[in-house]
Amino acid sequence: MTTDAAKGAAGAGVRDFPHVALRTARLVLRPWAESDIGAITAACQDPDIQRYVPIPAPYSRTDAEVFVREVVPQGRAAGTDVVFGVFDAESGLPVASVGLHRIRHLVAPCGGAAEVGYWAAPAARGAGYMTEAVREVCRWGFADLGLARIEWIAIAGNAASWRVAEKLGFTREGTLRSYLIHRGVREDVWIGSLLRPEAGLG
Repeated sequence: MTTDAAKGAAGAGVRDFPHVALRTARLVLRPWAESDIGAITAACQDPDIQRYVPIPAPYSRTDAEVFVREVVPQGRAAGTDVVFGVFDAESGLPVASVGLHRIRHLVAPCGGAAEVGYWAAPAARGAGYMTEAVREVCRWGFADLGLARIEWIAIAGNAASWRVAEKLGFTREGTLRSYLIHRGVREDVWIGSLLRPEAGLG
């Protein structure tokens, strides 16, 4: 499900997506809200999230408040970053976060580009939620935003992130050496991409 406002914005080349929400068979994807701050704080204590995701460490409730109140709405309003909280449709429990970042070139006749990023709450891993959510966000990016390329970038060694991307048809293109400064250290990253035809959208 995509809002009429988002469709109109994408069609006009205006990047302003504050209210976009999506849904799959099992999941609801919507903007993170005040009521989710506690769940975000808890999830981001996970060592794997802190190892591979560029979040503050240690991670506090204040960090989650800034994320919900400032980072997410500002990125959506600018049209550069659209982050979704991912929730089990039946229980309403948060299971993941997924977003498109660095959205660019939407008015280009040859299509735009963006980077996908995601993390899964520890208790929700192994149920296929992450793959389902990322697939839907990529579908939305290609079909509604007119993207031609979605990039995947992860710190080298993040095998769990790659498993999700690989299931969705991403091609791993290589390693960018000392590309990212993370926790004060330069890290190699893996880079991959998914193109619109590879997602079955022509």
